[in-house]
Amino acid sequence: MPFIIGTPTPDNKILVQSVSHIYGIGLAESAILCQKAGFGDDARGIHVTSEKSQLLESLVDNRALLVGADLRRFQNDRIRRLYATMTYRGLRHKRGLPVRGQRTHTNAKKRINFNTNVN
Repeated sequence: MPFIIGTPTPDNKILVQSVSHIYGIGLAESAILCQKAGFGDDARGIHVTSEKSQLLESLVDNRALLVGADLRRFQNDRIRRLYATMTYRGLRHKRGLPVRGQRTHTNAKKRINFNTNVN
């Protein structure tokens, strides 16, 4: 099972779908990357060698995409900045409520956490 950008790619799964499991890469971007790396539409995880995985990683680096842990860190820093500036969105994030104007009367039951103390 080869690893691409820290994400395992199963041997029996189609490679385009496996690459799209990397956080920050969608199915369309995955298809473009696999095509540029020289993989066919029916390529699977078995067909990935260490050279090909390095080629895929270099293609992602050349496209200047934030992926994986870097993207998660970037998003968390932006949310922490909202907390620090005490914006409305930051308070909604902190309380676990919907952030983008959704209703909470009948929906958002899973998002609400009544046991948290917000200072």
